[in-house]
Amino acid sequence: MPANNRFFLVLMLASFSKTFEEVRYINTSANHSATPGEVFPWSSYRLPDSIIPEHYYITIHPDFQNRTFTGRVKILLAVLKDTDHVVLNSKNLQVREALLLPLPEHHNQKQLSLRLQESVQNEQVAFTSSTTLQAGRKYELFVSYTAALSSSFSGFYKAFYRTRNGTTRMLAATHFEATSARKAFPCFDEPSMKAVFSITIIRDQQHYAISNMPKRTTVPRADGLLEDHFLHSVKMSSYLVAFVVSDFASKSTASKRGTKVSVFAPSEQMVQTQYALHAGVKILQFFEEYFQIPYPLPKIDLVAIPDFEAGAMENWGLITFRETSLLYDPKISTLRNKLWVTEVIAHELAHQWFGNLVTMEWWNDLWLNEGFATYMEFVATNHLEPSLCAEDQLLITTFYRALEKDSFRTSHPISLPVRSSAQIREMFDVVSYCKGASILRMLHNLLTEPIFTGGIRAYLKEHSYGNAHQDHLWQALTKSAVEAGESVNVKAIMDTWTMQKGYPLVSVTLQGRKLKLSQSIFTLYPQSDTGFLWQIPFTFYTSNSTVVISHLMKSKEESIDLPHDVAWIKANVNSTGFYRVSYDLPTLRVISRQLREQHSAFSRSDRASLIDDTFHLASQGTLKYSEAFSLSLSLGKEKEYLPIRMFVAHMTRMLSKFAFSRERCVMQLLKKHILSLLRGLMQAQRWDDSGTLPQQNLRTLLLSIAKGYRRLPAAQHAERLFHHWMEADGKTQLPRTLRGMVFQVGIKKGGDREWTFLLRKYIESTSSTDKVQILAALSRTRSTRKKKWQVA
Repeated sequence: MPANNRFFLVLMLASFSKTFEEVRYINTSANHSATPGEVFPWSSYRLPDSIIPEHYYITIHPDFQNRTFTGRVKILLAVLKDTDHVVLNSKNLQVREALLLPLPEHHNQKQLSLRLQESVQNEQVAFTSSTTLQAGRKYELFVSYTAALSSSFSGFYKAFYRTRNGTTRMLAATHFEATSARKAFPCFDEPSMKAVFSITIIRDQQHYAISNMPKRTTVPRADGLLEDHFLHSVKMSSYLVAFVVSDFASKSTASKRGTKVSVFAPSEQMVQTQYALHAGVKILQFFEEYFQIPYPLPKIDLVAIPDFEAGAMENWGLITFRETSLLYDPKISTLRNKLWVTEVIAHELAHQWFGNLVTMEWWNDLWLNEGFATYMEFVATNHLEPSLCAEDQLLITTFYRALEKDSFRTSHPISLPVRSSAQIREMFDVVSYCKGASILRMLHNLLTEPIFTGGIRAYLKEHSYGNAHQDHLWQALTKSAVEAGESVNVKAIMDTWTMQKGYPLVSVTLQGRKLKLSQSIFTLYPQSDTGFLWQIPFTFYTSNSTVVISHLMKSKEESIDLPHDVAWIKANVNSTGFYRVSYDLPTLRVISRQLREQHSAFSRSDRASLIDDTFHLASQGTLKYSEAFSLSLSLGKEKEYLPIRMFVAHMTRMLSKFAFSRERCVMQLLKKHILSLLRGLMQAQRWDDSGTLPQQNLRTLLLSIAKGYRRLPAAQHAERLFHHWMEADGKTQLPRTLRGMVFQVGIKKGGDREWTFLLRKYIESTSSTDKVQILAALSRTRSTRKKKWQVA
């Protein structure tokens, strides 16, 4: 085609009976860039609001041999405003042919032409018509295209796994969140542009295809391939579309309501899928009861993908997982692995309501999806497996992590304007997930369970199959509070937590029967007053009473009258509020004495928060380190994992800091302090898997510390265990919770023989959990050459 005509496609007239495949096209050049000087008809990253999609008909044919795929898409469009352009998203797709057909079809229609242009920067293509598309009318856009199966972990990408006999198998899977559906088919790739999707997959007979919906029919083709046609989806966003083509096996069961729940994995790993199947059904049923809305699809598939970047992805009806997030090996996996698998499954199933059924209008409110799913994963896990102590895990992996991240000056508000794919990707961070979950937990505690769940249920029902922003949630929760007889303005409270970055430090001064409070922003390094104010759900109990008192702090400085004289108060009960607390020095010293004399006066989470806040204030310079170390002396009597875990985290951070500056004398003093407090507990640990999850975590932590002390026998014992296991060719049973540590000691103290042996065990293993532990251990070798080989 001549260069001056390369962008023109003819709008072909087709009879009513013609199918998409039968329509004749005029081919376009492989180069779809605009000609020099030609301006792309749309300048914004956001798509225009003149056209919306109603229904996609997508046919995908992956070619495993050439590692490419071909696609055809027909999109039913509704025109809301007169326009000459159909602008939609596309990235790395080679458009071959296109057609725009007005509806309803009739004979003798005037031929129209389309001009195709591409904006690489905004990841958009535009089909410009020579005739205006009229508001109120509907059209069908047909596009055929080709593309390479992606080598990254987004779009429609290729993945590989090895069988036990060393054979490499290939599969093709999708990951579209946030802006990668456009890499698999041209689409209106924005969360508010919801539509119905009908998927068809063309495959060979040795593979199996799954998508969001159950398979409707499989049609044999003349070329020996098979066409899988799936049922129409519910109305949903493009980033939730999914399909996987693989040779995986599966195992299925049904929920009480008859929803089919299946787990897919390589056949050699099917023994590791039973727990996921059990947990999936139980958590699905829990959420149906909790939200009071039935899961709307007839099935839900949980798929273990060997090459997967994220922990999991909540595609509606087809959730994809990293193997370690779904598979649980009864012979190797630990309670900690079980907790992780439970949490990830719960997180993704929570998304089926929060994110899929009701979706944020735009990515600035991503936290509505991720913060809520993160919080609900702990609620569901605590319901399903209360012995796993999910609340402790929430504090460690979510609450404290968010406090750390949000104390940097470079942090950002939870809700933040985003205007590009790069900015959208940056929103998938600790602030959206962990701070989002933490402030929802705080709000839940403030409103109480009935008001919180009542508002959530109303919010989901009102916005089902639609989109919402955070104000819609605040309105529903405020209404729920009013109906319960409580006067609370949820938006006024929560805007202070979502619209400004950071969090407050509440300074507490106890003066007789008066408690004086003041708030300021907390940052790792002191800075001038930002003027930020928060509405803070301030909670506390006193030395005289365990009754929790709540007070909503709205001003810079406030005071609370106490009914009696008290020796001390403990603020931010069980760390339900997203803030730190600084006590006046006399009160802090009384608290320290109370901890040393009777630490059980405080809960384990309160003891952990006292350690964390105190050492952070010392690190910031607000408090002398002598006060923090004085408070830590209570750990000589401590038996709980959570407070010890927080203390060790701060000591590890300080050791790293002084190691970098080569201040060996200070390092030795810190190590002596740790040993003086924890030596008894270290020596009391048994080399087995007994106890609850917190007890197992404590044992692993203490023995990991102990192996760093030459005067303690931990390292030598771990080395003996490794060589005994090695001499038995890995057939003896190591303590599962200590397996990773034993591997690391064996490699660090061993040589070529130990490293080669463990590498062989990595190749032979079909357990993703085992492989992760072995890889971590192999990197502990003293050989620089082997380390380079691992990362090559």
